[in-house]
Amino acid sequence: MIVGALLSTAASQAANLAGAMIVARALLPEGRGDLALVVLWPMLAAQVASLSLNEALLVLTASGRGDPRRLVATGLWATLALAVLAATVAGVGLAPRALALRPDEVKEAGRLCLWLVPATLLSTFFLDALRGRLDHGGWVVLRTVQALAYLAGTLAAWRLGGDLWSFALAFVASHGLALAAAGLRLAWIGGLSLAAPDSLSARPLVALGLRLHAGFVVQVMSGRVDLIAISLLLDPASLGLYAAAMTLILGVLQLCQSVSQSAFPKLLAISDPGGRARHVRHTLGLVTGGVALAAALLFVLADVVVRLLFGAAFAPAADLVRLLLVGILPHATREVFMLALKADGRPLAVGRTEALGLGFFVLALALLVPRYGASGAATGYAATQWLIALALAWQSRGLLMTRGG
Repeated sequence: MIVGALLSTAASQAANLAGAMIVARALLPEGRGDLALVVLWPMLAAQVASLSLNEALLVLTASGRGDPRRLVATGLWATLALAVLAATVAGVGLAPRALALRPDEVKEAGRLCLWLVPATLLSTFFLDALRGRLDHGGWVVLRTVQALAYLAGTLAAWRLGGDLWSFALAFVASHGLALAAAGLRLAWIGGLSLAAPDSLSARPLVALGLRLHAGFVVQVMSGRVDLIAISLLLDPASLGLYAAAMTLILGVLQLCQSVSQSAFPKLLAISDPGGRARHVRHTLGLVTGGVALAAALLFVLADVVVRLLFGAAFAPAADLVRLLLVGILPHATREVFMLALKADGRPLAVGRTEALGLGFFVLALALLVPRYGASGAATGYAATQWLIALALAWQSRGLLMTRGG
């Protein structure tokens, strides 16, 4: 299971990196920053509006609590309603204000990217429905669809002139294809239902989703607040350099996160505390060893890697990569602690810790970004990851030290 997830994630990250190379060389730092900006707000709206129904569905179905088809049908209708609401809020409120000072081509790309809201919400819901039904093979394959489709789209956009709108279209289309593929797979295995919403299924789904969502929203904001701060306080070129540096960091992180995500359904199914502790420690060891090796190599080769992948115009991003790498190990380990606490029935502990980290991050950004620019954002990121990881490790100490584990 874990090997398949790693191979899938590696393929996805290779495709994402190739696409990022094309975009960076075609648009240069300022254009890369504009692309990050038009994608930022719709994705944020989708994640905040999800109410974590997708994760609640995963937990309820994987643990055998409720009829899977009724849960899927109820969650699907709710997700569709949330998608309409989130797209409206993003289109009327968020995007126009964020893009008010940018050229018309950027505003047009921003309007196009509003389609990311329903595509992201529904594809995530379908993928977690597959995970909940323990269709690991389907989940592993489908995770690569969006990345491969985006790479194909960026290649086509590049050949056709490579303007901002074309690359935005490639991003939106790739998410649409991922949505269609996940929905078809779920229907193929008999897990897709379009029945009317069921109140008996809605209550546990929404109740658990809301419990999980507090921590998830804080986590999402923690992952986006640096981009928001840079977009508001600095120029688009700075955002482009930071986004390029973060592409490399996320590539390493997502390899580690795939290990945690693969282990989560199995963790939910383990009732023995000792067995659960063993599983968490094993996952933590895999994540820690892998990310430490990758981070060390990238730290040494940052200058070469950045120039080779993104071009000479992005050379300043190498220093940002090194600053961000200081926080990559705690960021990777905190993912394991978060999933362990959720599986242990303590999602609110995750929410409280993430809220503490978000408050610290916002304060760090307010102090550092106006004075040090994008380097200040990278420093604030690293410090925040250490704070959150240490707090989550303390919260998880009882689980990790369980007798028999």
